Amino acid sequence: MRPTPGPSRGLGQVLLRLAARGIRYRWLKATGKPAKPEALSLEVTRRCIARCVMCNIWQAPADLPELEAGEWLELLASPVLAELKELDVTGGEPFLRDDLVQLLHGIGRLKATHLPRLRSVAITTNGFLTRRVLADVRAVIGPLERAGVTLVFACGMDAVGDLHDRIRGTRGGFARLHATLEGLQELREEHPSLVLGIKTTISRYNVDELAPVCEYADAHGLFTIMSPYILTANRYANLGREEALAFSPADVEALKRFYQTPRFRWSYYRNELLQFLGTEGGGGRIAKPCSAGFNYLFVRSSGDVFPCPIIDARLGNVKCTPLEDLVCSAEAARFRRNVTGFPECAKCTEPGLERYALPFEGFHYLRLYFKMGREDFCSLHQHLGLGKYF
Repeated sequence: MRPTPGPSRGLGQVLLRLAARGIRYRWLKATGKPAKPEALSLEVTRRCIARCVMCNIWQAPADLPELEAGEWLELLASPVLAELKELDVTGGEPFLRDDLVQLLHGIGRLKATHLPRLRSVAITTNGFLTRRVLADVRAVIGPLERAGVTLVFACGMDAVGDLHDRIRGTRGGFARLHATLEGLQELREEHPSLVLGIKTTISRYNVDELAPVCEYADAHGLFTIMSPYILTANRYANLGREEALAFSPADVEALKRFYQTPRFRWSYYRNELLQFLGTEGGGGRIAKPCSAGFNYLFVRSSGDVFPCPIIDARLGNVKCTPLEDLVCSAEAARFRRNVTGFPECAKCTEPGLERYALPFEGFHYLRLYFKMGREDFCSLHQHLGLGKYF
């Protein structure tokens, strides 16, 4: 995400808020009570034209039910989402939906009526549908800008060239992705608010091919999100792929060297991942805070609601039960009381959720200030773009 100004001037206020939030989070966790969601992921479809080696979403039946654009907008108008700041639109491949423009236009309108704090809409795409992507973005970028909503793209790129095609199971995939990114860069010249980046899933297939991806990103002015594969029965339905994706000891060492480069100096995620990989006495366990179920929710294309995209803990369906009732349900309360304690939490390398958790959980981020010092903490805060949460 594009950096926001650091907290240098109001640092004292930020630190006091973190302390207060730390106390509040522990009370909420002990009681299981909810908070207002600040981030939401919408899996608007499970249809996909890629055949990725690290994901089984594309194996889902083609006739699975999907909420229509109007139903998504009705969900987003829920009073429980009045504090929403970040909205992720993902899939499958979102651009397979014929009504994606309708949905994005509706989100822009809701900014004025129901989503006053919404700052950004992030779309995850494989970039293969170049004409559709560029046409849809041209149709929505202006209205979203005028509404005060930043459009962010995270395009999947797992290698440069033919290896990307093999990982994604799609002949000519890299060429199409490159064409999409070039078109989006031209649009960015007209609309500087457009934020462009690439998302790389690291597995044994590409662990030695990450540097060229970084070079491509730097050459084209793209942010990078680079994280190891995640095995989950929920989001990617890929538990059966562990043997095919697993890192060898040599792969782990290569991954450590990659994350230890200066490129990732201001990456909070890098530090947690290195500990997980066994450096600095990490013991092979992710120790980052999590606020899933408190200020973050994941909604499947069918309308099923989950407090976490990784853990298969369905709360219900918005077509049957209002979102505010699902958030306040006994099932949701049980999840919140146990968050960070599930077996999946110990190995969760999801790269984005800490952006919502650090300012919400409070104490972990506050300890980073005393560990890093004022200047480095402000640099980290700016890099993570967390100003919107204060």
